Amino acid sequence: MGYTTFEFYKNSYYGDSVEESLFPKWEDKASMKLDQLTYGNINDDTRTEFDERIQKATCALADLLYQIDYKTTHANDAQAGNVKSMSSGGQSISFGSNETLVDKVLNDKTAQNRLCYDTVCEYLSGTGLLYAGVM
Repeated sequence: MGYTTFEFYKNSYYGDSVEESLFPKWEDKASMKLDQLTYGNINDDTRTEFDERIQKATCALADLLYQIDYKTTHANDAQAGNVKSMSSGGQSISFGSNETLVDKVLNDKTAQNRLCYDTVCEYLSGTGLLYAGVM
């Protein structure tokens, strides 16, 4: 079960990374990841109380997961990769060090999970949804 809609993503979160046709896939992945990061603490009551925060966390995760996937699959592409310089005759491409945070976690699942957690914390800290213990 998803936690947000494309309309919320565009109009309230102001997202522009994920196209409408791809949004259901990434929203679903983000919702599943959010369930994991919140230890299943999201239910009807918490959705009512923290609806906007949960939706924004889902949108942020959808953006992040999409970017990680895109960068991973296009890491060596001249158009989408981390190109520093390019020559035409004989085609010489140098990949630069202008890495983003997403670039830095591409080959490390633990770092990706930490980045997902940090992203969710921006929206859900103080809600109790990230608490792993018994309430």
